[in-house]
Amino acid sequence: MSNTARLNGTDAGQSAPPIDFIGFAGFFIAAAVLSAVLVTFTPFVVTFSGNLNSGDLANQLGYSSLAAVVIAGHLLLSDRHVLVSLLRPTWILMAAWLFASALWAPSPENAIRSALFTLLAMTAVTGVYAFPRDARAFRWVLVVAAFAVLGLSYFGVIALPHLAINDGSGSEPDHIGLWRGIFSHKNIAGAVIGSLFFFGVYLLRARMVWIGLLIMGLAGNFVLHTGSKTSTGLLPLVTLIVILGRLVTGRVLLSVFVFLAIVAMALLTLGTIFSPTLDAIVQWVAPGTTYTGRMDLWRFAVEVWHGHEWTGFGLNAFWQTNVVAGTEKNFELSWDPRGSPNAHNGYLDVAISMGIPGLVIAVFMLVILPLVDYARMPRDAESTRLGDSLLMILFYLLLNSFLESFLFERANPVWMMVWFAVVGLRLLARHRIEPATG
Repeated sequence: MSNTARLNGTDAGQSAPPIDFIGFAGFFIAAAVLSAVLVTFTPFVVTFSGNLNSGDLANQLGYSSLAAVVIAGHLLLSDRHVLVSLLRPTWILMAAWLFASALWAPSPENAIRSALFTLLAMTAVTGVYAFPRDARAFRWVLVVAAFAVLGLSYFGVIALPHLAINDGSGSEPDHIGLWRGIFSHKNIAGAVIGSLFFFGVYLLRARMVWIGLLIMGLAGNFVLHTGSKTSTGLLPLVTLIVILGRLVTGRVLLSVFVFLAIVAMALLTLGTIFSPTLDAIVQWVAPGTTYTGRMDLWRFAVEVWHGHEWTGFGLNAFWQTNVVAGTEKNFELSWDPRGSPNAHNGYLDVAISMGIPGLVIAVFMLVILPLVDYARMPRDAESTRLGDSLLMILFYLLLNSFLESFLFERANPVWMMVWFAVVGLRLLARHRIEPATG
């Protein structure tokens, strides 16, 4: 989609070959990649195990194959200017620090393998933008992926309710009756399918009205049935902020506002365990707030993390290791940390795994640079429509990440959606897209 030369030729109405095999191949690869990273290679797996999925053979083979196909596709189909845009120094630095943090993990071999497959999955996502021949083909890639996720999830609710609907068994009996679709947990379903709602917004604005409305309706209804309060509450809030912000301010002011909203969310969540004043503000607004016990979990993690601030414990070297499992149960905590797969806060988990330097690089890569990219995008209608929706997805998931943990978990489709938005905003800032005709 970001290959400007191809886009301009097609959109200008130039004649095309009767059968465009290259164009069809690009569309097919992009649609297959996006569908695969969202559906995952292990749909309807009902065990929620966080980044332990990184060792799953199906995921390893699947993401390796996707990355191999995409790398080959880049060599054959992608414009060299697009490839240069994907070699962003901050991204390379983050990759290097990811591998560095794996070296001091208790099991470096497993951690390095996890880092490698994380980067392979991220590489695969870049093909979603680079391979479609024009804006219209890219929209249909989104349609295929959205209906793959929604279709399989609704099929599960109807035909496989024992897999797609929580039956109350396990450690979360209060989740009985809540939908999770093809995903392992209702909160993953809420975040991913909530992101698909913004696909619908983009398609609606791009004059694919009925398809856009259908995706928005199916996605919105599913998110409501997940019972995920965070995903449900953020969906209309993010939509209104971005749309109204675009109407009354410019992109720069909207980017600044989004950044301030993310900072505010950080202060009102993680900030409460460091500042009694912030905690008092939250308790005044919503008395008894613990974020479903997460505050106890965060306090425990920060206390144990003390002394490891600059290096962290190493990639995947905290929650699934004896660092946590070997601690004595604290009966004063509302959440036993020994049974938690993660901190339920993505930023805290990055700091625990990769230290303060890793967190700083991650924030720069996932928050600051994408907002700068959004402010610098071209002013044409096509870039504006897509950029607004990608900002919605990123804003939605960055806020969600203060209460869930998925950053840099390559087997996690929520992380794939974050990276999808980051890559898209980067390419939009560097390459102009001419609108498709016809």
